[in-house]
Amino acid sequence: MDLHASQIQGFFDIPVDNPFAEPAVIEWIKTNIPEWKDYCIVSLDAEGAKSVTTIADQLNVDFALIHKERKRANEVDRMVLVGDISQPVAILVDDEADTRGTICTAADKLIEA
Repeated sequence: MDLHASQIQGFFDIPVDNPFAEPAVIEWIKTNIPEWKDYCIVSLDAEGAKSVTTIADQLNVDFALIHKERKRANEVDRMVLVGDISQPVAILVDDEADTRGTICTAADKLIEA
């Protein structure tokens, strides 16, 4: 589900579908977060911005992006918030998890904003 890059489909000798997670994420938010209409959705990188924008548009909530710069793998050098965060609560969405350092640093950045 949600291959990191759609080109990955070409590496298989069998047909590969790439179903998108957005419908399931939207349904989960609506079902499990009672006050979701008062939240904003934040993408933790530019690569995830398209799917996170789709989620925000479907929910009719604000969207923001955290732009991160890395000097080395798994080490974020700097983060910049792009967008206006006026809601008191944000739902952070990331397309993959490694150390989870990005989401923790992004949460700190949003608290500062």
